[in-house]
Amino acid sequence: IMKNLYSKGLLIEKEIEQFYDESAKMFLADRYIEGTCPFCLSDQARADQCDKCGKLLQEGELKNPVSKISKTAPTLRKSKHLFLDLPKLEPKLNEWIEKTSKEGFWSDNSRNIAKAWIRDGLKQRAITRDLKWGVPVPIEGFEGKVVYVWFEAPIGYISITANLTDEWKNWWMNPEEVSLYQFMGKDNVPFHTVIFPATLLGTAQNWTMLHHINTTEYLTYEGGKFSKSKNVGVFGTDAISSGIQPDVWRYYLLTNRPEASDSDFTWEDFMDKNNSELLANAGNLVNRTVVFLNNNFEGVVPKTRIEPEDEEFLSEQKIIIDEIGELLEKVKIKEALHKIMHFGKNANRYFQDNKPWALVKEDLTRAGTVMNVLIHQLKDIAILLAPFLPKTSERIFAQLNIEKRKWDDLGKLSIESGHHIGKAEILFKKLEEKEIQEMKERYHGKKKEEKLKFSDLDLEVGEILSCEKHPDAEKLFVEKVRLSDGERQIVSGLADHYFPENLVGRRVIILKNLKPAKLRGVESQGMLLAAQGREQSPGIGEKGASMEQDVVEVLFLDKSEVGEKIHLEGIESKPKETIDFKDFSKIKITVEDFKVLSEGKKLITESEEIKTQNIKIGVVG
Repeated sequence: IMKNLYSKGLLIEKEIEQFYDESAKMFLADRYIEGTCPFCLSDQARADQCDKCGKLLQEGELKNPVSKISKTAPTLRKSKHLFLDLPKLEPKLNEWIEKTSKEGFWSDNSRNIAKAWIRDGLKQRAITRDLKWGVPVPIEGFEGKVVYVWFEAPIGYISITANLTDEWKNWWMNPEEVSLYQFMGKDNVPFHTVIFPATLLGTAQNWTMLHHINTTEYLTYEGGKFSKSKNVGVFGTDAISSGIQPDVWRYYLLTNRPEASDSDFTWEDFMDKNNSELLANAGNLVNRTVVFLNNNFEGVVPKTRIEPEDEEFLSEQKIIIDEIGELLEKVKIKEALHKIMHFGKNANRYFQDNKPWALVKEDLTRAGTVMNVLIHQLKDIAILLAPFLPKTSERIFAQLNIEKRKWDDLGKLSIESGHHIGKAEILFKKLEEKEIQEMKERYHGKKKEEKLKFSDLDLEVGEILSCEKHPDAEKLFVEKVRLSDGERQIVSGLADHYFPENLVGRRVIILKNLKPAKLRGVESQGMLLAAQGREQSPGIGEKGASMEQDVVEVLFLDKSEVGEKIHLEGIESKPKETIDFKDFSKIKITVEDFKVLSEGKKLITESEEIKTQNIKIGVVG
């Protein structure tokens, strides 16, 4: 693939500067360099990507770089490399994204990330590195260099298949008959929706391209980050040693799957999901049905005489089965599992409403019909749960004493009367408070971080006295701001969004108790807050229609005086002495219908409510 692109002139040779560790005497892989993101100013950035905002970085863009090998600042050395000419491939790629994202019903975050890349304009991207470990570059003149991991890793999917079978082309060069589905975290989306597809399109060969991409947001642990090194959170080996069966973990992770927004793992919720949903719903239905049939019908499936009320119930369940199938076709895993629990809830209600314990004494034929219907509900639940909880599904089939049934058997009364079922077995064990508390203590980490609240922030109205370009960073401004206790110097990432004259003389929000930090050699003694989100711009879209675009908007406070404090409506602020940027970034400040909110309350000063002019929905930072 790489040679093909090179022969077509789609790989460009350029001399660039790369990070070099003078102490370790080596060029540094991207993951061994950390620093400040030039876009969101987070300190969670690597040389090629920011973990916080997800932006991919070009060579040399990382601010305040530090080598993770020697803990020293790396230098930049010139070296010749190959670049994938993405701008040349952009028209084909854009056409492919527009078509495939609709046909393959990509998840919203995947579609938005891919389109943002196209909207911002593609740049030539380096695909080789000066490292010893990796796939050697197969092109003359680049000996001693390796292929950038995010260029070769997706191609590795094809190579892995080719190592498995000589018939690999039946999968990877057969787009007419094969659909490619991919699952990943959101930070890997650009590589699979832009870089890899552009690579394959550039070869002009008949590759099986991505059909559906399904991405997740982040899973947090008890309100913070998972950290193996700090023993915070539950990892694979921990789940094994916990003694809790795998399907309980599967259920919790799938029903909490962060499909549209981040979700949080908490032990209380874990216990509740096991006890109130798995055990009380599916576990209860299976156990009470199998036990009742064994105790009252000698474990034999009775004959059935379906009544109108049974037909109505089975029709309702069939509708849910169809909905689950549609959700799975669209890879809405979490919703589908919730629907299965709804299916089980309905079956439990059918059991309660029909009172077979009373019917068996009064009308044995009717009791038999009810139990026949319920046995088939267990069969359907076993089929529905198979993709989610495979072991639980197998155990239900075992209790029914039937072979595993396929999806097309759903909704059918296909178990013959006279069939002997198996013995009852408890599917799920109740989790006790004491057990959960032990788990919390075991995985709580070395020290639980104190959670910051909005009231911990010292936010004050300040007036911008001057605004200059940063001497060593095109995207940064250095502002002098007047506050109640004198002047301060603030460094902001607004140079791409405002002219200096648009800011001077305006009153803005300054975070005063943020720990001072040097941004590209210039100290910032606080932070200027701005909103980022979607702006509705009238009359500039196609045929004069309104068009939405991503914008950054400073929160101007023209009605407030310098020194006024910003606080939540009805809540008094009690600022901490200093806070870190990392802690500040955990506080959610949002824009909803032009209102600036945090913790569900409005941000206000003594003189005004804080609002945006153009951004209807967004975030503040």
